[in-house]
Amino acid sequence: MTPKSIIVILSIIVILAGIYSIYASIKNTHQNHSQRKLKHRMIQKILGINGARVFYGFLGAGLIVFGLFMLFQFFVKPNLGNEYNNKTDNFVLVSNTISNDKFIMTSSLTTTLEQLKSTIKIVGNAKLDEYVQIDFNNNYLDNLPDIVWKMKNLKIINLTNNNILDLDIDKISKMDSLKTIDLTNNPISIEKINEIRANTTVEIKN
Repeated sequence: MTPKSIIVILSIIVILAGIYSIYASIKNTHQNHSQRKLKHRMIQKILGINGARVFYGFLGAGLIVFGLFMLFQFFVKPNLGNEYNNKTDNFVLVSNTISNDKFIMTSSLTTTLEQLKSTIKIVGNAKLDEYVQIDFNNNYLDNLPDIVWKMKNLKIINLTNNNILDLDIDKISKMDSLKTIDLTNNPISIEKINEIRANTTVEIKN
């Protein structure tokens, strides 16, 4: 018997046990067994008859949820695709901290759009000028957030594994420092990519 078969069997047993527990709670069948099973006597003594019925009802619901969760995790979730399984709200910002003729030291920050917007409200838009790279890998965005176009010193925009169909050529053209946009694994058309390449100096990776 394969591990998946064992998981299916155990999940079904747990779900059936949960259904029975709810049924027993509704019909109050545990009261009939109270003189024969010590655990039922103890529960009824502590919680009372009605409290015991509620307890078994919640226990049954918990077992059903757990069984369904196991089936979902092992059999449904793996088939939902990368967008469901790998999608994240986090992205990475890279900024230059020290720069001279010999070396450039950088620092990175993992954040979310809401966190970044909150930071900007406190410290001001000048903070955006520090960033030289932004990485939206696995964000599955439909479009590039407006705040990105305010990062005038960006050199690299990584949009790998997103749902980008279009990019504003005029906005790209105004990003004087921008050198590369990575559009690997995006549904944007090759015609649009060629249009961006023809009208800007930015390298487009796809």
